[in-house]
Amino acid sequence: MIVQPDKQKTGQLKLVYIIGTYPLLTTTFIDREIQRLRQLGVTLHVVSIRQPQRPLSPNQVALQEDVQYLLPASLWTLLLAHLWFLGRHPFVYWQTLFYLLTRPFSTFNARLKTCLHFGLGVYAAYQIKPLAPTQLHAHFVDRAATVALVAGRLLEVPYSATAHANDIYVDPVLLPEKMAEARFIATCTGYNAEHLAGVNGSDLRGKIHCIYHGLDSNLYQPRPHTPAERPFLIAVGQLKEKKGFTYLLKACHLLQRRGYTFHCQIVGAGPLRSQLADQIAQLGLTDSVTLCGALTHNKVIEKYAQADIFVLPCITSADGDRDGIPNVILEAMAMELPVVSTRHSGIPEVVVDGVNGRLVPPANEAALAEVLAALLDDENGRYQMGKNGRQTVLDAFSVEQNVDRLLTQFTV
Repeated sequence: MIVQPDKQKTGQLKLVYIIGTYPLLTTTFIDREIQRLRQLGVTLHVVSIRQPQRPLSPNQVALQEDVQYLLPASLWTLLLAHLWFLGRHPFVYWQTLFYLLTRPFSTFNARLKTCLHFGLGVYAAYQIKPLAPTQLHAHFVDRAATVALVAGRLLEVPYSATAHANDIYVDPVLLPEKMAEARFIATCTGYNAEHLAGVNGSDLRGKIHCIYHGLDSNLYQPRPHTPAERPFLIAVGQLKEKKGFTYLLKACHLLQRRGYTFHCQIVGAGPLRSQLADQIAQLGLTDSVTLCGALTHNKVIEKYAQADIFVLPCITSADGDRDGIPNVILEAMAMELPVVSTRHSGIPEVVVDGVNGRLVPPANEAALAEVLAALLDDENGRYQMGKNGRQTVLDAFSVEQNVDRLLTQFTV
């Protein structure tokens, strides 16, 4: 049973979101969350540590106008912030710095970065104190959560955080301490919630809440689809190891050897682009696979509308990085595309094998090629899985119900 947010408390809520870099094309789920909370009457101010360097969608350019950036910072203002809190709250200032620097760290570099983030936390507190916030909320339990923890102590307001993926699994810094101090921790998959509970012990389990990323299904409207001469496979994601694109290319090679004709487009940018381009050439896939680069959200939706199958064979990368439930899977399902992915992380929480898509073991190109071949041969099956997928999104992953659940945590 979901407790509804208290409307009176909602109107009194003054939230400050603290985010590492915002906005980004890869964090549109935060855009939807912020917009929904504001629609519900929440006073919400966004603070970003850094400014984005990548291209933004028109909607995000508009969102950026309301974002306050901490960096680059005026040296004078930064010094003034520290002097102000040293004069007004010296005990809290020194106690917080001592607490952070005496925690266990895996590397000296992590300790040094935490010291720098303490400095940013003091600066953030000075910048947002005129807003008189009632709560701070960090997106990602990395540097943003450190800044929120420090600012929250200095301003004497609670902080909370949303944990996602690499911030949990790749060299997390002070994760138990951040969780212990937070009012609550939201995370986007049940898989993450179980991991966090296991890392920190059952005494913190009550603080952890699985709240899925909400999707505005109105923005993803299926359209009449005219099959192309060659079936169109689409994959969307950063060109990183955890997306498993190297296995997708191997699977495409196996399909091509079996005589299947298709066009696979991979949308996204990232460090593996040149490596994937070389692999495409080596496997003789130049006429079958295209690397499209990063596209705006509206252009990605256009690609969904033209596609026949969505595929994203996620894996755990060598450094432990992994996805939770990639938002692009929800987007593709909302567009009534059958989804092919892996039994990995939180993905089975949304993709039900044989119902709204197909699941294969991670890092297994033969199994991936087999299910793709089966779907290419079964147009009716693709259609029904696509219908079921959209219903899954409507039933469990709407932005309204999931942001309402988050708001309940802010107001209880």
